[in-house]
Amino acid sequence: MKKIRTKLAAVAIAGSTILAGVLATSASAVTYYTYPVGGAIGAKYNSLGGANSPLGQATWYEETVTGGAEQAFQYGHIFWSPIGGAHPLWGAIDNKWYNGHDAGYPIRDEEWLGGGAIAQHFTNGTMYYTPQVGLHYIGAGIREAWWNKGGQTGVAGFPISDESYWYAGGAVQTFQGGTFYYTPQYGTRLLQGAIRWEYENSGGYFYMGRPVTDEYSVNATTRAQRFEDGIIYWSNGRIWTQRY
Repeated sequence: MKKIRTKLAAVAIAGSTILAGVLATSASAVTYYTYPVGGAIGAKYNSLGGANSPLGQATWYEETVTGGAEQAFQYGHIFWSPIGGAHPLWGAIDNKWYNGHDAGYPIRDEEWLGGGAIAQHFTNGTMYYTPQVGLHYIGAGIREAWWNKGGQTGVAGFPISDESYWYAGGAVQTFQGGTFYYTPQYGTRLLQGAIRWEYENSGGYFYMGRPVTDEYSVNATTRAQRFEDGIIYWSNGRIWTQRY
């Protein structure tokens, strides 16, 4: 999301002012470093513990951004939007968000998933962190297909790369247990194991085209996956390609 900042012309010093589209009075604002924290952002800040929270103290006034508002603190930010409300970003997720990911506004606080893993959901996707593979962003299209296959506890596991552009308006993202390919024509398809290896090492898009289906069973011993230009088969350790 392109972030266009415009400093608010008025600051709540006495009386009242509009913060994040919410009327806040000086009586309800909490001031640190002489910077007021009020309205919806102030309510979230206070619920986290105020200056004793992981955010620390406010370092600037609340500012308007495209579609919402933000306020900077010593160790992160709180963002407000009419879609998701007010939510904090800090640490690695805050840094990644600011380094150009089109994630949109946060719609939830950070969530602990167990084993040291953390997720935070945004309007356009989700950021996932694990100690083993670090922090990666999943866009909404691939995320939905990943969730439908069990998410981090399913066959794909956690992402080990960010989502990136693929041919013909598509996207690709690698996970612990496979690679998701998205195309506008065929949706999001997961490639795994030997079929994934064969596809990616035989020329991929240039040899087989885009994946059309997920992997499926042909019979009790044979698995297959269909592509624009053929089918890749696997059976009992043997793999072969039938091109159209």
